[in-house]
Amino acid sequence: MSTENKVQIKNRMIKKAASLWGVSPNEIESSFDPVVSLLIGACASEIEKISGEIDNSQTRITERLIQLMTPETLYGSRPAHGIVYAEPIEKKTTITPEHLLYYKKKIKTKNASTELKNIYFSPIQQNQLIDATVSRMICGNKIFELEGKRKTTSDLSLKSGGSLPPSTLYLGIKTEQDKISLKDVSFYFELLDVQENELFYHHLKNANFSFVDQEFKTFPGYYNSDVSRRINLESIFNYKPNKTRNIEEQVKKLYRKHFISIKSDISLSSKVDIPEEFSKFIDQKDHDDLADFNWIKIEFPRIVDNSILESVFCTVNAFPALNRKWESISYQLKDYIDIVPISTQELFLDVKSISNTSGKDYRLRENDSASDDKGTYVIRRDNVSKLDYRKAREYLIHLIELLKDESASFSFFGNDFLQSNINELNQNISLLEKKVSDMKKSSEETNYISVKPYKKKDTLLVEYWTTSGEDANQIKSGNSLSIYQGSDLKQKGSMFLTSTFQGKNNLGMEERLNAYRRALLSRNRIVTREDVKALCYELCSNKVVEVEVSKGFKTDIHVSKGLIPCIEVKLLENKKENTSSVEWDSLKSNILSILEQQSLNVFPYKITVVS
Repeated sequence: MSTENKVQIKNRMIKKAASLWGVSPNEIESSFDPVVSLLIGACASEIEKISGEIDNSQTRITERLIQLMTPETLYGSRPAHGIVYAEPIEKKTTITPEHLLYYKKKIKTKNASTELKNIYFSPIQQNQLIDATVSRMICGNKIFELEGKRKTTSDLSLKSGGSLPPSTLYLGIKTEQDKISLKDVSFYFELLDVQENELFYHHLKNANFSFVDQEFKTFPGYYNSDVSRRINLESIFNYKPNKTRNIEEQVKKLYRKHFISIKSDISLSSKVDIPEEFSKFIDQKDHDDLADFNWIKIEFPRIVDNSILESVFCTVNAFPALNRKWESISYQLKDYIDIVPISTQELFLDVKSISNTSGKDYRLRENDSASDDKGTYVIRRDNVSKLDYRKAREYLIHLIELLKDESASFSFFGNDFLQSNINELNQNISLLEKKVSDMKKSSEETNYISVKPYKKKDTLLVEYWTTSGEDANQIKSGNSLSIYQGSDLKQKGSMFLTSTFQGKNNLGMEERLNAYRRALLSRNRIVTREDVKALCYELCSNKVVEVEVSKGFKTDIHVSKGLIPCIEVKLLENKKENTSSVEWDSLKSNILSILEQQSLNVFPYKITVVS
């Protein structure tokens, strides 16, 4: 039921009064005394305020109940993400989430000017970096020179009657070091042509890799996927939903198809022999620099032809990164208050770890009543302090609106004494309005950690993540990064390989309701069409106006199959939101990965965006 405004309430009250007094509806305006009309109008105004307060109370109570019924990982800010490239100083280096890189981005301010802001990025997990680069690629009769993400194409000089094997890609890796082990090193592949996207990534994980005419073992995804699965399994049994871990897993699933990790122990060298095919088919006189590279041969099925492979970009030293910054504070608990306030300039993301001076770690608990064990903590984002900056500002704005209504009501009397006081009140309201409008946005955000300490007045070391939210979106690929923390990385050479997106500030009411609705209805099990719609609304939020789910057909990517039945999901795009094709691809991939994991349907899904 929609909320009525003051005019509607007043008209309804006047009609009711007219029917009780036996007055015809046509004579309502002329029959009523102006004072009666004024009293009914004042009463309607108060009823409207009461109705608004009841609605607000219902919303607050409902939201609080839902928060108690759903995990905390559903709401709060979300970090942007993308693929980052970095170069190590040593021969081989392990990069960890504690490494920090930053990008200086111009942010618009309220007065239409711009200011530079550092946007920090951290690797999602450990990755192996090597002092080598993929500088050349050969496919068919073309050779590509790679510099960053730019590809320069030139024709390959072949011997008469000779041609390289079809559906084969050669990667030329250059290094100044000797005996660099490629074990556990991940190669990043990206198809710049979006038409054959699904076909290429499906066959990439089944391609044959060889080095110096010998095949070696590869693994689709990241080199430590087994460790990630074990950690996730432990978290399931411990029933500790971790917001950071959930976000990391979602992003890793999104980019997993782009990575191929090497499991065999092979080594690069500064001087190597060229492959046998090059000696047979390539004119060495025109390409005398081929011997400067280590060549890895990748053989694809024939369905992936040379026209597709010519659009492939490949590199090493690439890894998924999240927009987050690692910070820490030391805090001594008070006598009777076991709460740690955390004030941050940026948006608070999640707690990384909590320990005391004795080295004992604190564990996350789901809610206050879950466990009374010592050494546990829970995060509280609101309803702890009595009044914060944002609520105080809202109260002032509400007070101004009330004063405006009161001054407008009393101005009908026309009394000189009242009129002079009303004029003075209006002047004060205008002054107060100007002060409120000049109030700057709060530069600090306060969150609270409620702990059950091992001992009274315990001193805690709290490590936590912060994020920039929406400010980290739309950083284009090719932009360079600087090193903030990590002495084993080169200061120059780091850059973005993809654009950044999906960063969000604290979720709005509609976005939170979509997340709560899916969590309460599906419980991570997608069965009905409504479950699919709830998932799409949660992930796409205001980017779609409607979601349609129907039966359809799609072409299977397997060579031995044709048309197969599927469940078709149509996302009707919201024209008011400017969503790029890259972000749509990411959203579709994210929805598909969740559907494959949680859906009980035997048919595959097909997702299309309708403009």
